[in-house]
Amino acid sequence: MNALRPSRLRLFVWVGAALFTMAVLAVALVLALNAREAALAQNATRAMRFVDGAEATLNRTLLAVDVMLSSLAERDVVPSNGTDAPDWSLARKRLQTAARLNLMVRYVALLDPDGRVLVSSDTPERDAQFELPPGFAQRVLEPPVSTLMISSPVVSFISAEKVLYVARHLRVGPPPGRQVLAVTELPLSQMTAVLMQGTDITGLQVTLERAGGQLLLSLPSREDAVAPVLSPRLDEMLDSGNHWQAAARLTGEPALVVARPILFHDLRIAASMPLQAALLGWRGERNAIVAAALGFVSMVLVAAVLTLRSIQRLTEARAAIAASKNTLDQALESMVSGFVLLDSRLRLVQWNRRFEDIFPWLSSRLRPWMPFREVLEAKARHHLPDASDAEVERWVQHRMSLQLQPQGPHEQVQPDGRVIQITERLTPDHGLVITYHDVTELRRASAEIENLAFYDPLTNLPNRRLLMDRIQQACATSARSGQFGALLFLDLDHFKTLNDTLGHEVGDMLLRQVAQRLKACVRREDTVARLGGDEFVVMLQELSHNSEVAAAYARRVGEKILRKLNVPYTLGQHAHHSTPSIGATLMGGDMPADVDWLKQADIAMYQVKSQGRNGLCFFDPQMQVAISQRAQLENDLQVALSGRQFVLHYQPQWHLDGHMVGAEALIRWQHPQRGLVGPGNFIAVAEDSELIVPLGHWILRTACEQLARWQDAPATRHLQLSVNVSARQFRQRDFVARVVEVLRETGVRPHLLKLELTESLVLDDVADTIAKMEMLKTKGVRFSVDDFGTGYSSLAYLTRLPLDQLKIDQSFIHNIGVKHTDDVIVQTIIGMAQNLQLDVLAEGVETEAQKDFLALHGCHFYQGYLFARPMPAAQLEALLESVPADPTA
Repeated sequence: MNALRPSRLRLFVWVGAALFTMAVLAVALVLALNAREAALAQNATRAMRFVDGAEATLNRTLLAVDVMLSSLAERDVVPSNGTDAPDWSLARKRLQTAARLNLMVRYVALLDPDGRVLVSSDTPERDAQFELPPGFAQRVLEPPVSTLMISSPVVSFISAEKVLYVARHLRVGPPPGRQVLAVTELPLSQMTAVLMQGTDITGLQVTLERAGGQLLLSLPSREDAVAPVLSPRLDEMLDSGNHWQAAARLTGEPALVVARPILFHDLRIAASMPLQAALLGWRGERNAIVAAALGFVSMVLVAAVLTLRSIQRLTEARAAIAASKNTLDQALESMVSGFVLLDSRLRLVQWNRRFEDIFPWLSSRLRPWMPFREVLEAKARHHLPDASDAEVERWVQHRMSLQLQPQGPHEQVQPDGRVIQITERLTPDHGLVITYHDVTELRRASAEIENLAFYDPLTNLPNRRLLMDRIQQACATSARSGQFGALLFLDLDHFKTLNDTLGHEVGDMLLRQVAQRLKACVRREDTVARLGGDEFVVMLQELSHNSEVAAAYARRVGEKILRKLNVPYTLGQHAHHSTPSIGATLMGGDMPADVDWLKQADIAMYQVKSQGRNGLCFFDPQMQVAISQRAQLENDLQVALSGRQFVLHYQPQWHLDGHMVGAEALIRWQHPQRGLVGPGNFIAVAEDSELIVPLGHWILRTACEQLARWQDAPATRHLQLSVNVSARQFRQRDFVARVVEVLRETGVRPHLLKLELTESLVLDDVADTIAKMEMLKTKGVRFSVDDFGTGYSSLAYLTRLPLDQLKIDQSFIHNIGVKHTDDVIVQTIIGMAQNLQLDVLAEGVETEAQKDFLALHGCHFYQGYLFARPMPAAQLEALLESVPADPTA
């Protein structure tokens, strides 16, 4: 820089400032233009999303109204009073009920072909004021097929607000086949609220138009006495494509117009986004970009001035740096730590003699500007003499990653056992300073102190001090997670006799072997500790949220320890048999934090001692009883499965016309002492102990064998058989293969087998569920969702699943006529199933009133005590002979 004249340096600075200024202005222009395009694209997307949502909402609203009007004919709204004269009072009540079921509808009426009100949901006095728009009744009656028609907006004679009349013609009685108009009144204010769905887009203009351009509804609202005809027509405008130069439908200003046809007649929904409104936010952003650009330009000018001043000062500073460098070199050579300085390209700039002392094998290889990667590769070869090139590369990459993101000191163990503490710090010029400090003696002293303080010197297990600390940590974790843990207190039986007869050295050998066996019995996260003498403690963490399940797990671990410690020991030249006494207690949950868990386990251990040793006992007697009963039940289930004590009963499923269409297979346990046991008494235990998988496979095979016998008999060949599938069974990797194998071996027709899945099972892993269902669907197997309505099914998932049937949970069926909300839920499930083209079956039907309600709303399949209880196959076959045959069989 001394070779350059000051005048030339100033020229370089000012030319650079000018170039940077032009670059900033160019970037500002590009950013402003890009921001404008982004604002237009964002508003276009918002308008399109709004139209998509408005279209769907409007379709649902009008479809609900259409369904209500269409259903008036099916509901026999105008019944006879016995003399073929209409019963208008009953008809009015039914219309009022229909109006209450639709929040959009205020008024429902039946009119004769001349437009006079026959009956409505309002009072007869107000019926006299009702008047349709001129010609609207003729337009509704004109099509040969009943079609939903919508009038132009008019002022209602009843409510004095603008409304749309929606109508279709029906044929009702009495007399049969009488043609009437079903009309309802939709207020424009409510239609606008439904259409907007709470959307607030600045400047957005929304219109609902006919194909010919007649305006039915707009936002902002227009107060025209007669609905205007907008020009040009939407179809003509959209033929030219979406662009920002179209005329807004209400104001005519340049805008983007997005339109969609809806399902009914010739209606269109359109959204106009004016260009001025779309760019409103962009203008502020443009001004900010301009201000930022001017700020950058100002900064460049200031920087140019400061740079010229810095050049002058830099020359003066270099002389001072050269003088201080000698002093620094002397200081580095006197350091007790090794020192390395790297530049921004991680090349070796400087090192001291202590660095060579720590790594003597590097002394002959070090040279200035040597890439530090070569230093690391040499260290890797020394550390890992037998390593492959790939292993060396991984070691080097690991060290390089620590350098790029230094996070404080870290340590490295040398082949000779020395521990080197390495500290890396970034320098201002993006280089690196690395110091190496030998901390071998310090670490040895620390490890020895820690080992003496927290570990038993004989077995190297945690001692009482460390155990108590871990118990406190486990209790704190349990309080947060709600999971139970357990403590097992072990005492070796007759250990003093061994010490007295064979000596303490043999006793110590036994204690070390016991410690090894205990560690092999537990998980990595559990703790095995020695309190002293022949006393050991096993702490089990996070077993379960359920105390009984946690206790059962602790019991299994305790029994495993009993088996392991009962195996004879080899103690030098002596063979020795030793047994433990184990006391157990649960810890955590909602128990008080100040409970002495160790004391409880110790008390339980002495109970074992008093009962003869070599056993396991829980501190809580009631828990001990529950654990024993659960363990006994698990053993009985194992025996029952191998001893063929399970049987299947079948509960018939019926069609509305009275014929049997199928049955559901339900498991029963034919207990040798307790008799016939229902599934509620053992299924939960089977789930916890994983017996549910072989049990579920037995149910499936037995049901298919019965189905194969039925399909060979003419009277039963049409029956379908439903089989419940547990979540654990369904999640088995070979579930599909096992089902296909059973179908092949039994020879049943797959379409007669229906697998029932719960909502929680379906939604647990949707992708896996769909894949398995699709594979079985290709074989012909049918699927049903059991207990539908009790979970939280997503309709999006429901439409993706290859289902054939929904089963309404019996809790809703029992509340029919008792809770209005359950009535509505049942109607909704039936309607949803019909729309998705799924069969719907009601389970738990026990009364005629429940059946009549279900039949009235479209449910055709039933199961419950009203028809038949679960029964053996022979009784079901006998019952089938007494009912009407299936007309489709």
